[in-house]
Amino acid sequence: MMANTSLLKKGAPPPREKAPNIIQADPRPSEARNKPLQVQVPPEVFEAFSARAGEEFGFSKGAKSQLFLTMWEVYRTMKP
Repeated sequence: MMANTSLLKKGAPPPREKAPNIIQADPRPSEARNKPLQVQVPPEVFEAFSARAGEEFGFSKGAKSQLFLTMWEVYRTMKP
């Protein structure tokens, strides 16, 4: 007896019961999600800020965000 291969065409998704559950819930609480903050600055400010972020936090993804958050924390704790 031959298996029914009409549903197993190239590129077809696997049958629903055999597909692994790859969708997982986001483990972060909804209130902890980051929000984008976008500003427009002159190119020389952008380059200087990027260089400083790299020097302080390494030239990797998130360095500019870390520098901004550090600056924000210093600003928040300054006494007027």
